[in-house]
Amino acid sequence: MYDFEHGAMPDFPLEEPYYKGDGLLWTSKYNFDFEDKSKRRENVVIHDVTLRDGDQTPGVVLLEEERVRIADALAEMGVPRIEAGMPMVGKHVENAMRRMVARKYPKSKIYAFIRAMKSDAELAVDIGCDGVIVEYTVNPIIIKYAYKKTPSEVRDMLVEAINTAKAAGLDATFMGWDWFRTPIEYTKWLVGELVSKTAMDGLVLVDTYGCATPEAVEEMTTRFHEWFPSLRLEFHGHNDMGCGNANCLAAVRGGAEVVHGAIHGLGERCGNVATEELAVMFELHKNMRTGIDLTKLYNVGHLVSTISKVPIYDNKPILGRRPYMAESGVAMDIAYKLSNSDRNVKNLNIAVDPSLIGRPDDLEFVLGKSSGKNSIKLFLDKYGIEATNEQIQEILDMVKAEAMVTKDLVSEGAFRQFVTKVCGK
Repeated sequence: MYDFEHGAMPDFPLEEPYYKGDGLLWTSKYNFDFEDKSKRRENVVIHDVTLRDGDQTPGVVLLEEERVRIADALAEMGVPRIEAGMPMVGKHVENAMRRMVARKYPKSKIYAFIRAMKSDAELAVDIGCDGVIVEYTVNPIIIKYAYKKTPSEVRDMLVEAINTAKAAGLDATFMGWDWFRTPIEYTKWLVGELVSKTAMDGLVLVDTYGCATPEAVEEMTTRFHEWFPSLRLEFHGHNDMGCGNANCLAAVRGGAEVVHGAIHGLGERCGNVATEELAVMFELHKNMRTGIDLTKLYNVGHLVSTISKVPIYDNKPILGRRPYMAESGVAMDIAYKLSNSDRNVKNLNIAVDPSLIGRPDDLEFVLGKSSGKNSIKLFLDKYGIEATNEQIQEILDMVKAEAMVTKDLVSEGAFRQFVTKVCGK
C-alpha cells in the first residue's frame, strides 16, 4: 500500500499497458475492468444508414450507380444490415435497391426505409427486401398540429404497414423518431399497442436531433427492454452535441442489440454516428464482435467521401490524417527513444494503428513549431545522415523559424535544404 499522506512511494514493478496480439491493438484495460459485466454483450449489430439518412445530407446526391457501388463496398466489408433507401422517393433509389437484392450479398441484409403506409410496405416486398424500417414521429406536437392525426390513427397506420411486411415474411422494425423529446407515457402505450396487434420484430429508439445524453439513452433503453423483452431494441443517434458514440455505448448497456451509423458520419445537420467509429469502438475498445472487416474501413470511407463530395477533414476520427500524425517534440521524443530500445512500439502515440483500418500509410511524423531535437534525429535517421548536437540544434532552430513564418508545417523539401545548408549533405 502507498502512504499517500506522507508521499511515500516505494519502488514497484511497472506493468505494461493492456494490448492484444503483437501490440497493434492498444487500448485501456479499464474499458474491461470497469465495465458492468452483467450488461456485457459479445456481439453488436451495426445497421448502416449511409444510403438513406446519409443521402439526406444537404447537398449530397447519390445516383443509382453510385448507390450500388456503395452497397457493394458495405457488403464486401461485412456490414450485416444495409438500409438501402426509401424506394418510393424516386426510381433511381428503387432501381438501385432491386439491383442490390439481385446481388444476394452473403453477409448483408437489405432493408427499406418506409412510411407508415401499406403501399410502401408492398413496394418493399415487391423489391425483395429482407426487412423494413417503418418510420413515424412520436412527437405529439408534430402529430397533432402538422400531421393532424390522433394517437389511434397513428397506431392504425403503423399496424397496417407492419402487418403487410410481416405477412410477406419480412423483418419489421418500428422507428419512432424524436423519441427522446416525447412523453414516455405515450411511447410506452404505442409500443404496447403495436406488440399486441402485430408481430413486429424490433423497435428503434431515435435521438433524431442529437439532444439526448448517455444517461438518458441508457435509462430509456433499459426501461423498454424491461417492458417489452420480446422486442429487438435498436438505437439511432445523431451527433448534434457530439454524444453519438457515447450514446450508442449507453444504448448497448441498456439492452440494445443494434446501433445505427453512416459511413463518414453523413447525415442531416451534424450527421449520424459514424459507422467506422462504431466498428472500431466496439471491436477494439470493447471487444464486441460486429462482423465488419476493419481493414476495409479506410477505402470504404474514402469511396463515400468521393461520391458524396463531402471531404474528410484532417481531424476526423479513423478516416482523417491527423489521428495518425505526430508533430510535438514530446511525442517524437518518445518515438525516437522507443525505436532505439528493446521495446519498439511505433503506435504507442495513437489510438488506432493505421494498418488495422487498411490505411496505406504508416504513422506520419511531421516537422513544425513544436518539434524537438529528437524530431530532427528521426528525420536524419530516415535519410541516413549523421550530425553533431550543434548541427541538430541549428537545424531545429531553422525548422521552428520556418514554421513561425509560414504558420504551417515544414515540408521535407525545406528540411532537406536546411540539412544541406548546415551539414553539407
